Amino acid sequence: MHKFDALILGAGAAGLLCAIEAGKRGRRVAVLERADRIGKKILISGGGRCNFTNLHCRPENFFSANEHFAKSALARYTPADFIALVEKHRIPYHEKTLGQLFCDRAAEDITNMLEAECRAAGVQIFLNCRVHEVQRTTQFIARTEAAEFLSPTLVVAPGGLFPAGAPSLTSASRASAQIRGRIDFSEDPEDVYPVRVL
Repeated sequence: MHKFDALILGAGAAGLLCAIEAGKRGRRVAVLERADRIGKKILISGGGRCNFTNLHCRPENFFSANEHFAKSALARYTPADFIALVEKHRIPYHEKTLGQLFCDRAAEDITNMLEAECRAAGVQIFLNCRVHEVQRTTQFIARTEAAEFLSPTLVVAPGGLFPAGAPSLTSASRASAQIRGRIDFSEDPEDVYPVRVL
C-alpha cells in the first residue's frame, strides 16, 4: 500500500495545480490519472494553443452552490499568479479577445510546465492508473488494479465533460458518481473536500 498526505484523482489542470500547491507546502502527494499522459484536455483547449487564463476573471463569472467559494479561490490564486508561473517558464503568450491569454506555440508548453512544477514539488504522478474503488475508513483508500493508495485527504478532480464532437477519454460524471456511491458525502463533506490548507 502506498501512503501519501494527499491523493488527487485526475491529472488535468485543476488536479495538477492542487498537487503542486500541496507539494510546495511539504505534503507527500500522489496524482492518479487513468490516461497515458497528463492534461489531455489542456492539449486540445484553445485549438491546441491553450486558453490558459483570462485577465478579467472575476467571482461573478462562476456558478456555485456556495456563492463565496469563487471569491475565496480567486483571492488565493489569481490569474496574475498563473501568468507569473507561465513567465517563470518563459512560455511566450498573447492576448486575444476580452483578455483571453493563449500560448504562442502550443498547449504542450503548459502541460510541460505543470509536469516540471510537479517534479519540483515532489509530486508523484501515476499514469494508466484507473481507480475502481474509493473507500473511507479512518482514511481514504483508493484501489487500482495494480495498487492501493492510502491518504487522509482526497481531492476528486476528474475534469469536466469534453466539448461536443471531441473524443471521450473519460466520463467525469460517471467517475464522480461511482466514487459518490462508495462514500457517504452527507456524513462529513469536509473529509472529502477538506477546507484546511493542504
